Amino acid sequence: MPQGPKTVGSIADASLLDYPFSADECEILEFRLDGLLKNLQQVRDVLIKLKSSQLQTLITARCTTEGGLAQLTTEQRCQLIGGLSPLATFVDIELANLEEMASAADQARTNGALIVASFHDFKKTPDTDFLRSKIRQAIDLGADMVKIAVHHNSVEDMYRCASLLQEGQPIATSLMGMGSLAPVSRVLYSQLGSLLNYGYLGDKETAPGQWPASLLSQAIRASKRF
Repeated sequence: MPQGPKTVGSIADASLLDYPFSADECEILEFRLDGLLKNLQQVRDVLIKLKSSQLQTLITARCTTEGGLAQLTTEQRCQLIGGLSPLATFVDIELANLEEMASAADQARTNGALIVASFHDFKKTPDTDFLRSKIRQAIDLGADMVKIAVHHNSVEDMYRCASLLQEGQPIATSLMGMGSLAPVSRVLYSQLGSLLNYGYLGDKETAPGQWPASLLSQAIRASKRF
């Protein structure tokens, strides 16, 4: 389990599989398998190489309703995750699909990966009770971590999420904003205990409002001094 906030560099474009990965830029690499379907052997080769590095890895095959880049059946997503989970530190499965994909989650656990149960809302920030219910659901389903990514339409949205983190949660939690308030929210939430903090590698974000991973990593390290 991560000790303190970590920066995650997200990869959804095959051109980034040859990227010069560096721990100075991020501590964890996320491989968006839904965007890398034509390059799975190369993904496997990269994951094998990274096993002997200081970088940790996260894999996910996102469904289209939560930002996925390809139409995949549940069975296809389970196969993708099951095939690569022996090489991954973390496996991310949407909270809404975790029961349906229990076989993939169980296989990943057997292979030593930690399960991240994720929830995304690209239009709004749900109310605090709703977000608390998602955290409870992740706990009930046996996830190791919960990741919540929501769109901030106001400073009030950011305040409520910051307050939620300050409550302290009985499960390792990652929380991030999307949209115009995303950059400031991501640094703030890292200071309040959000463990996985996502940025992008290369020149294209994988979610609205992401920092470049290198800048986010610098900002998080700088914020630790205060």
